[in-house]
Amino acid sequence: MSITSVREPSLADHVAIVTGGTGGIGAAACRALARHGARVVAVARTAAALESLVSELRANGSDALGLALDVRSDDDMQTMARRTVETFGRIDILITCAGLGRPSADTGGRLPLPVFQLPVAAWDDVVDTNLKGVFLSNRAVVATMMRQRAGHIINVSSARAAVGGLPYASAYCASKFGVSGLTEALFEELQSFGVKVQVFLPDAVDTALIRGTAVDRVDAMSPDAVADFIVTMLTLPGDMLLVRPVLIPVRARRKRPAGEPSGAVSTESGPR
Repeated sequence: MSITSVREPSLADHVAIVTGGTGGIGAAACRALARHGARVVAVARTAAALESLVSELRANGSDALGLALDVRSDDDMQTMARRTVETFGRIDILITCAGLGRPSADTGGRLPLPVFQLPVAAWDDVVDTNLKGVFLSNRAVVATMMRQRAGHIINVSSARAAVGGLPYASAYCASKFGVSGLTEALFEELQSFGVKVQVFLPDAVDTALIRGTAVDRVDAMSPDAVADFIVTMLTLPGDMLLVRPVLIPVRARRKRPAGEPSGAVSTESGPR
């Protein structure tokens, strides 16, 4: 009996943009995409972190470009699309990993707060990054993908915050629910142009966003494992699509600490 070897997925000659490209999932996605042959455009706000990541990718033989841009800015996202096309000639993939788990300290909402105490500035801080940022980055690339009549967008959401409301995480949950609705609407608009649009819902991932929070007490997946699944999503046959895939670890979760109510989130950051 012969054994057929499994073909390594290839993204050779694909041009992939990753927002939040220097964060836990984003950086892992950049490395995974490059490892499978893609030319990578990493987008983040911190130029020094971008320079380090791009240098690493190039040292490993990959074509890479770093763009210090803010997903909350329409001008920046238009610049992202324009610079990518100028450099590489096309846009095949967009992975949106830029996300904020908790409001910035200067918005008055750093601690977990119930809705009635949540400052508007804190709400805006989270929603502008997690939802408006996805909208602006998606919108910036779709014209190119429609002209190409090909493309693939994966919007990274959250298995915990996008399927049920969590107390004291209202802005985070609202933004992640919104990402699902936006993604599904855009899918309906673009499928006739040959563009796939998917939302991806990973469970807790071992990144800085969950360190020191209640979610840090559960088994978390590695960013590399999540990035490998993103590659799997990108390399499915062209006529196949995963609908709202949820990725969770097989390992049993640790027991809930005594006194913690079911479903409570006493965290400063979001669960992803």
